[in-house]
Amino acid sequence: MKTGHPYKLNKVVDGQRPKYPYSEVNKPPEGYTWDDISYVIGGYGWKARFIDKDGYIITGTDEDAQTQYNLYNKDLDMGDNWVGYHAGEENVPYDCGSCHTTGYDDEEGTHQDGLAGIVGTWVEPGVQCEECHGPGENHVNNPKLVSVKVDRDAEACGKCHIRGDITEIDASGGFIKHHEQYEELFESKKRVMDCIDCHDPHQSVKYAKGLGIKTACENCHFENVDLQKITDRKHAECVDCHMPRVTKSALGDPERFSGDLRTHLMAINPRSLTQFDEEGAVSKPYLSLDFACKSCHYEGGSATVESDEVMMEFAIGHHDRDLVGSYNEENQEEQSEKKSSSSN
Repeated sequence: MKTGHPYKLNKVVDGQRPKYPYSEVNKPPEGYTWDDISYVIGGYGWKARFIDKDGYIITGTDEDAQTQYNLYNKDLDMGDNWVGYHAGEENVPYDCGSCHTTGYDDEEGTHQDGLAGIVGTWVEPGVQCEECHGPGENHVNNPKLVSVKVDRDAEACGKCHIRGDITEIDASGGFIKHHEQYEELFESKKRVMDCIDCHDPHQSVKYAKGLGIKTACENCHFENVDLQKITDRKHAECVDCHMPRVTKSALGDPERFSGDLRTHLMAINPRSLTQFDEEGAVSKPYLSLDFACKSCHYEGGSATVESDEVMMEFAIGHHDRDLVGSYNEENQEEQSEKKSSSSN
């Protein structure tokens, strides 16, 4: 119950704001009170949107309306602010119940709580235990004959962590769109793995100690840890290069090559410099050097990497046994020559 899943949709009861285990949404959009809100979409960790008493997502009546609240993100030092969401559009329906609720039914013409703007009905708001494990009451009443469903297949998670075509990773505004982890994995050799090989599905990936990760990268990739061209990297972890924040849910800074979600594209193409196609609408099926390098090597308004050629020099064969040995020998000789010339 402390993961983000149960808080994908939160009902406002008796005009009281929803409570979250770690984050807070203290007020609705300007001009509204909690008595005007039927549900809050999200509010745990990243952002919150709001549904009015007719079941429509609140967007504002003019193009400057700000109706989405972005929670503060300490990694980006951004957020705690209001931004637009489909500003000026009227009667935007809430049709996200298939992934945001438990026991969803999209029978035509049905509306939760009789609210015209809500498409379909559900048993419970948010992704509760029974959405993944089935009806627990049946198991409690007859535990010997009715087992709790445990589906470990990545496709079970992928039913919601996907956006459109599984063979295409959608992007916009310089970032991958959120909820595309399944497409990202499917585009790589990691498709043979299940999500729970790395994740504990009952822990938060934002607030839990260890971020709900069950195993370390180096448990499998131990040789890559030892074989690196750069040996004095004191603070970087595997995920800083191989799972940079290419994805944006609420916040992102394209100039810093950093969004607010880590990607599940992990393989780096050391000869690719840009992450997206020419239109910026589709991500490549691997990590390019702009995000793999510049998301960390950035300071004072620009990337600190000297050039594209330098990035490629470090990236090509970075974990290759033969190239690492050769590179380190040349580097040591170069450092010795510098020290010798400076002493002279």
